[in-house]
Amino acid sequence: MITNGNSLRIGDFSPQLPNMSGTIESWFQDIVIGIITAPVVKGRVVESIVEISTRGVLQPLTAQQLDLKPEGERNWKWYMLHCQPSLSLQNDDTVSIKGGRYRVMGRWGFDEYGYVQYELVKDYDTVIPPTP
Repeated sequence: MITNGNSLRIGDFSPQLPNMSGTIESWFQDIVIGIITAPVVKGRVVESIVEISTRGVLQPLTAQQLDLKPEGERNWKWYMLHCQPSLSLQNDDTVSIKGGRYRVMGRWGFDEYGYVQYELVKDYDTVIPPTP
């Protein structure tokens, strides 16, 4: 009987796929990621940051990866974040890493291999005036 490929996970094809956590962990550095939320309270935006300590690495996209982006988005500052699977971000989350603000544009879960990969874009900096 022929099995439909969409009903199988990648790990089902070869039970001998390597767990890369040991290799990739040596590449990771300690990193603090601040998850930024900005709910509206009494008509004002109140921004708060919850910091999470993890291990990972932030790197810019290569020229080849940028060429795959739509033409208008190639000028944006794109980054790839590889980190431990314990970090759980969703698309459109705003995060702070090493003083920079980034928006999560994509997530690839390679939990079975010991890491997760996020595609980030440098977010615009907003200045919220202090309350009088």
